[in-house]
Amino acid sequence: MLMRSVSWDRTADVVVIGYGSAGPVAAITAAEHGAEVLILEKQRKAAHHTNTSMAGGSFITPVDAKSALDFMTALYRIGAGGISWTDRAVLRPFAEYLASDKEWIESRGGSFFLSPGPVDYLHLPGAAGIPKHRFKGLGVGLVRWLDGLVKAKGIPVLYEARATHLITNLRGRVIGVEAQVRQDGQERRLRIGASRGVVLAPGGFEYDEQAKLQYLRVYPTYSTGTEANTGDGLRMAMEVGAQLWHMNCLSAYMMFKFPDFPIAFSPDYLGRSHKRYAKGEEAIPIVSGHIIVDRDGKRFTSENLNGHAVYYELPYFDTHRLIYPRVPSYFIFDRRRLENGPLPSVTAGPTGPVRLYEWSADNSAELEKGWIKTADTVRGLARKIGVPADGLERTVRSFNRYCLRGVDPEFGRKPAGLIPLENPPYCAMALWPGTPATHGGPRRNGKGQILNADGDPIPGLYGAGELGCIYGMLYPGAGGHLAQCFASGRVVGDNVVKERGVIA
Repeated sequence: MLMRSVSWDRTADVVVIGYGSAGPVAAITAAEHGAEVLILEKQRKAAHHTNTSMAGGSFITPVDAKSALDFMTALYRIGAGGISWTDRAVLRPFAEYLASDKEWIESRGGSFFLSPGPVDYLHLPGAAGIPKHRFKGLGVGLVRWLDGLVKAKGIPVLYEARATHLITNLRGRVIGVEAQVRQDGQERRLRIGASRGVVLAPGGFEYDEQAKLQYLRVYPTYSTGTEANTGDGLRMAMEVGAQLWHMNCLSAYMMFKFPDFPIAFSPDYLGRSHKRYAKGEEAIPIVSGHIIVDRDGKRFTSENLNGHAVYYELPYFDTHRLIYPRVPSYFIFDRRRLENGPLPSVTAGPTGPVRLYEWSADNSAELEKGWIKTADTVRGLARKIGVPADGLERTVRSFNRYCLRGVDPEFGRKPAGLIPLENPPYCAMALWPGTPATHGGPRRNGKGQILNADGDPIPGLYGAGELGCIYGMLYPGAGGHLAQCFASGRVVGDNVVKERGVIA
């Protein structure tokens, strides 16, 4: 929004839009350089929950910048015809910050522990040098720690303040923000000047239906993250001429989604016996079997899922029937999984520590809601979910035969997962394209500056976090988002304070 002259209601050196993790990290870093910082957050304080608070609290911790750079360089060329999703000039400084995230957090009192499990794509260069840690208290614990730092630095947070426009001067410099603010029960417009710069860190566009329809690879796509991520930052950046990147990229899941609850759920396919580690080393064996089928009742992938990439197998479109045969897909299981703990993850999403939804321990409440379909026979289950009974019955029969042989000739399922479906009731839940976070948004350079259509920095405008994050098509695995929020927030905080003070 171009303005010749502005009467400011409030000013600060740096205005940060969004109070998730990248936003407060940028604010803390700028404040440590002596800047006066103000954070705007659209949610009410009492109801504040973000993708960070709903996350599992993991963050990747490269042992050095070289490991991070080698891994990301290889990862970002995949699927792009040899062209990198993210420029090496951006990756290099980002890798350096990523490698020092752990030290930065530790020096400021963050409490975490080594988390079992590596990054995805271990065959790529550098991957072996990227362990991960997890915050005590998971995402909620991380938010509590960040909130304490923000308070200790004396950084004000203005809640119920929805940023609507970036304000630019005649030279095209971003000099402030216009926001709709609710105070004392009344809505009012505030114009807030930012003498050094504005940091866009409001999260992605997971709840902007038009943006998802236009930019993502398949529709619908649902989210396990906060409903506050409605694409505000995307629209503000576009209004001032920002170049966009990574718009069809995301952390690429399949999700449970039900019409009577607004947020999706991340499936826990194997239950409480899955990925639970004794003394951090020995994994407890899998005790229940399952398969994933399409709308024809056929398996189409190995159930040894890369849960952060399987979404990219879903956009196949049948041009004769005019349908996406894999939207929805179906999670098919039997009594053993039904009785093996809650069906969604209990460490992240709405059923994680934020407890936006209390999923019953024995799945009984969700059975009663009709969220889980059951039948005494496979044919009966097929009729309930609307897939061809012959097709589903044939698929289950073949899978059970593979289990007896210990070999899956179709998709190479690992032997540990070859547990037959033979204990009724047989159960099904729809699986939809989903994500905890979109990756697309305004393009950044190595300093976190947002670029215009010509590739030049828009003066006074920076980006951090999941809006236009550095990740392209492939996401490195659990812990990638929080790590990039720390790193990008620190990059921006270190650079925005170098701007010349201008609010006119």
